[in-house]
Amino acid sequence: MSVLIASSLRKELSGDPLFDGVSFKVERGDRLALAGPNGAGKTTLLRSLIGETELAGGELAWEKGARVGLHDQRPPRDAGFSLREYALSGAADLAEAELELRRLEEAMAAGDHAPETLRRYGETQARLEHGGGYGWRDRATAVLRGLGFADADLDRGLETFSGGELTRASLARALAGNPDLLLLDEPTNHLDMASIEWLEQELSTIDAAVILVAHDRWFLESVATSVLELEEGRSTYFPGKWHVWRQEKAARLAMQARFAERQAEDIARLERFVARFRYGTKSRQAQAKLKQIARIEAVRVEAPRG
Repeated sequence: MSVLIASSLRKELSGDPLFDGVSFKVERGDRLALAGPNGAGKTTLLRSLIGETELAGGELAWEKGARVGLHDQRPPRDAGFSLREYALSGAADLAEAELELRRLEEAMAAGDHAPETLRRYGETQARLEHGGGYGWRDRATAVLRGLGFADADLDRGLETFSGGELTRASLARALAGNPDLLLLDEPTNHLDMASIEWLEQELSTIDAAVILVAHDRWFLESVATSVLELEEGRSTYFPGKWHVWRQEKAARLAMQARFAERQAEDIARLERFVARFRYGTKSRQAQAKLKQIARIEAVRVEAPRG
């Protein structure tokens, strides 16, 4: 079952399309890498999925009760949080579920067994279990350790950490919430090799869908199971590993270059004929060649850039 189905997404900047017609779906275990040049809209697409930036069109269809975690490299250094509190804040809905269960248990212990109370208790219990159950705090601590933090760091204020450490803290917060969809923006920034290896292992076993943006090609090769390329406002979906996508793209660009070259040669040959015979005895043939040039121009393929 799909955690998210995105259909015909459109994003505009100052009235001009950044991307249009972007469609994809992700299921649990999928790790979708967003590819494309800088400025293509990869990070914007991530933020549009959680409503931080508004889409101009399209539809997002979510799995019922889906929980989303975002690693965005912007922890609130001056918010007064300790590292532990910040990591746990990624699962604030689970903390609220625990409080709600305690309130309902107290009400039931006092004799409230109304159908509405029992219904709310069952729904809240299911919501907590969906997020990992009562062990979510232990998971948050384990994630922080996996990303290189020591126990002595857990109760330090965020303001005492470096920028790189705060980036790791943001990643820990996203993972600790046990989301159904995990959105990662440059997750390997400021990670040492041991932490990258831990993250690769974590993502390979996590019971969630993952959408990520990264420039670390070795990391992408290790974790990505599919690729969504954004380029010139359009998207292309490729179901396969990162290196296979790169090989397929290189072959596609080579074919495009050859086809563009052949079209250019055909046009040049036809134009030479027209220039020589347009007003002579072969003027009729020259007119036919002009129509042939127009037909080629109508479907002309641009040579790949670079």
